Amino acid sequence: MALYHVWFATKRRKWLLQGEVLDAAREEIANAASQHSIRIIEQEAIVDHVHLLVEVDDAPALAKAMNYVKGASARRIFKRFPELKLDAHTTSFWQAHYGSRLIPPEARATVTRYIRTQWERLEEFER
Repeated sequence: MALYHVWFATKRRKWLLQGEVLDAAREEIANAASQHSIRIIEQEAIVDHVHLLVEVDDAPALAKAMNYVKGASARRIFKRFPELKLDAHTTSFWQAHYGSRLIPPEARATVTRYIRTQWERLEEFER
């Protein structure tokens, strides 16, 4: 098994992840992962993007997992908040791509801390 730090953003980096939508996104990402036995070790979302620490077999398994998690969570979020499509002027909740980095075991604590402290760095995104 391998650990990957994964990040992906809302379409056009719109600040959609706030309030009830933020809570729903966290919940739907976790639900989608759980339904397909995708192990999310750490998760945080902040205004326009998500960070995950995921344990999967390899890079192809990660691609498949992210395709499912992003697709299922987007459908479920739009189902819960149908007005988002109009308000955000988009039919896609997430951007098409994601970033990832293979994490060596000794870096797990550092990456976990980085993911958990996203909100402490919010002012960096406001500049």
